[in-house]
Amino acid sequence: MDELTGVAVVTGSGSGLGQAIAERLAAEGMTVVVADNRLDSAEAVAAGIVGSGGKAVAVEVDVSDRASLEALADTVDGLGGATVLVNNAGVLSHTPIAEPVEQGWRWIVDVNLFGVVYGLQTFLPRMLASGRPGHVVNTASLAGVVGGGGLQANRTSVGDGEPDLGAMYGYMATKHGVVAITETLARDLSGTPIGVSVLCPSHHENTHIYENSAKFRPTEVGGPMSDAEVTATFGDTNEKRDQQYKVERKERYPEECAARVVDAIRNDRFYVFTHPETRFAVEHRFKEILAGFDDSAAFDDSGFPH
Repeated sequence: MDELTGVAVVTGSGSGLGQAIAERLAAEGMTVVVADNRLDSAEAVAAGIVGSGGKAVAVEVDVSDRASLEALADTVDGLGGATVLVNNAGVLSHTPIAEPVEQGWRWIVDVNLFGVVYGLQTFLPRMLASGRPGHVVNTASLAGVVGGGGLQANRTSVGDGEPDLGAMYGYMATKHGVVAITETLARDLSGTPIGVSVLCPSHHENTHIYENSAKFRPTEVGGPMSDAEVTATFGDTNEKRDQQYKVERKERYPEECAARVVDAIRNDRFYVFTHPETRFAVEHRFKEILAGFDDSAAFDDSGFPH
């Protein structure tokens, strides 16, 4: 997409990475729809953009509700229709795998996964029907392309130790899902005027995703998190990340991430990573996957029909 013109819709843009992306797109000359489930935050971001000479409109939206996204799309049509869509809204929630806890799972799947699905189903047909060049960015995470950290040569480590069953299963699952959806979308939109990117950020300062997820979780899925739940969910996330990566982690801020997104839109880049130092984690995962294929090739299947 050579020129960033028209209307950009950024969900979850009342703070953090979404706010930075909205501000950067406005600085590029686009009219930005700041869409967030907290209208006061969206209005504050939009006011800041307008105060800096940009064009922005604040709209309240619940990405887990298809009707809410359809109402957002109708509003955007009144502005001329979307040319850039950034499905960015996301949350963290308590999603243990060895406990019968469902509420956190429902919330994180509804927001992180169905929020992207509903966003695409609502906006993409309208963008295609316009015939104009456009671009879709789906925010996943580095968590969507890593895994297998406990494997070596396609073998699990078995012993008599105690399990460390964290509570990030839902986040990992939904972000892997967003990557898979976006990879498939890139194939299906090949040759159309619509470009596609998947944003896979690692840790950024001042995104407020931890605080916002804990404070603003809806009542129907548990309400604000208790201190114990906060600790169980992501109280030591940074420490665990540092222990796993064992590399010097450079502090990066949302503004840099937003610049990477704009670069991806302009140059039709698909994967957008933000922390080059985390490459080894992705390489390890695919090394383990390939080791699984090595085991498959070495399997003696001579006694079975082919």
